[in-house]
Amino acid sequence: MNQTVAALVAVGVMLTACSGDDDDSSSDDDVEQSSRSSESSDGGRDEEDVFAPPADEPASEPADDARDDSGDDAESDDMATEEPAEEPADAPAGDADAEFADEAAAPTAGEDGSGGLFESEPVEPTDREQDNTFEDYGYRDFVETSDDPLSTFALDVDTGSYTVMRRWIDEGVLPPIESVRPEEYVNAFSYDYDTPRSGLEISVDGGPSPFDDDNVLVRIGVQGEIVDDDDRGPAALTFVVDTSGSMDRDDRLGLVKESLEILVEELDDDDTVAIVTYSDASGVVLFPTPVSERDVILDAIDDLEPGGSTNLESGLRTGYELAGEAFRDDGINRVVLASDGVANVGVTDPDALAAMIRDDADRGINLVTVGFGMGNFNDVTMEQLADQGDGFYAYVDTDEEAERLFEDELTSTLLTVAKDAKIQVEFDPEIVEAYRLIGFENRGVRDSDFRNDDVDAGELGAGHQVTAVYELELERGVDLDDRDEIGEVFLRWEDPDDGDVTEIDEDIDLRDVEIDWASTPDDFRLATVVAVFAEVLRDNPYADDIEMASLVAEADRLADEMDDDDIDELAALIDEAADLMG
Repeated sequence: MNQTVAALVAVGVMLTACSGDDDDSSSDDDVEQSSRSSESSDGGRDEEDVFAPPADEPASEPADDARDDSGDDAESDDMATEEPAEEPADAPAGDADAEFADEAAAPTAGEDGSGGLFESEPVEPTDREQDNTFEDYGYRDFVETSDDPLSTFALDVDTGSYTVMRRWIDEGVLPPIESVRPEEYVNAFSYDYDTPRSGLEISVDGGPSPFDDDNVLVRIGVQGEIVDDDDRGPAALTFVVDTSGSMDRDDRLGLVKESLEILVEELDDDDTVAIVTYSDASGVVLFPTPVSERDVILDAIDDLEPGGSTNLESGLRTGYELAGEAFRDDGINRVVLASDGVANVGVTDPDALAAMIRDDADRGINLVTVGFGMGNFNDVTMEQLADQGDGFYAYVDTDEEAERLFEDELTSTLLTVAKDAKIQVEFDPEIVEAYRLIGFENRGVRDSDFRNDDVDAGELGAGHQVTAVYELELERGVDLDDRDEIGEVFLRWEDPDDGDVTEIDEDIDLRDVEIDWASTPDDFRLATVVAVFAEVLRDNPYADDIEMASLVAEADRLADEMDDDDIDELAALIDEAADLMG
């Protein structure tokens, strides 16, 4: 046996010595993989170190060429984002998912599975890993407060990006970098914020930053008023259902039908439902029908069958026309689009499709987009339509998610309580040297447009929450025990009923920021863990020093402390992601 081992070792040495350029050319995947994970062999820091690098390994700044320090336009610096990194020259054009398909394969010496001591067959990506459309919005850099103390953005309650990630990790593959929008990860969880009697309310707190020992995080939470179902007006819902051939899969039309059936069972008898389908063209399956006739509605849903091309434009036009006919002045008017986001007939450009529905949104018909399926899935179209349609975007990957969204969340948030809601944070340059907003890269608003009420922003339904996390570099000598103010948060929105505009504000005090991680509220730690997870998954250089082993441990602690199924699932997903990163 020893002779056999010695012989194998000798062969390995010879192969290594002779490999030359072949080894270099076949290591691209390994280099890319190592750039997505900073886990070191020493096991990370203890819980008081906020799952950052060990104390004797100071966090390094991102490379100069990965930062945007321009600062020429004081009103828009905080909207600047990094350009997506150029793909390697040998990357297949347009195949944004190629690197993640490679990560699903067992490590081999050659890109095609050849070489080394043992031959292995190349692993082909599954259908669900191919031909998906995501947009890389880059990431926000630190902004020098002396150059631009204002940070302004529209509120966003989307959660689709988080559920998309769960779908990929459940299938044993890391999600595409460009699919990760950190604010949607954070918004996928509930937090303990003050609830207003009407409109919106602001909550502020903070703690140490896991990205840099010298920095702090500030969390800004916005909570919408909660309205009991008995107190809302009647709802007129128009389902626009994609029945094209691409929906003929187990995780698409079948799950759509199940989801809509769940929603119908939750509606009141005086609500109405209409159904439009589209494939090569669109058609009305069910004209507005009171929910008191549930059997008629459920039969229409059950009869939906797939086939044909995908004329999303026609489906939206017919859907909005029908929603206009069913419009209720005293109630809630929504179009619910259930689709994989594909459009290959008629108008197919996401921007053009989104512009098409803008006027309908302005007259009070809001759009909820719900994504289904993976593989030939268009995340960009679904997100942009929801944005322009004054609604929100969610993604359904399982029966359990369908139940959560359509039974628990959608019905409770149907009533819009705030239109064109936006935030502006003004940081004190004497306290804050620089700041960066984590996420919201495609929700930026010019600082000068904060009080311009003609600028479209975000909509919040009853009970909706929005959470924003900032990382701050404090000026040298600033003590968190001081009574100084870090800055001030301004929140502005329009009442959907009478059109009145409300603006409120809240101070951010140094004493709002806890010095010790253990002293922060558990839901602050939850928001931080989720934000860090997203930053790691999208390979943000500011997260290069995060220890995945420590992030896993922190998520496990939260799951034990908070005793919540969603947080248990988060901990399991982080653990799976750590394994996939290697």
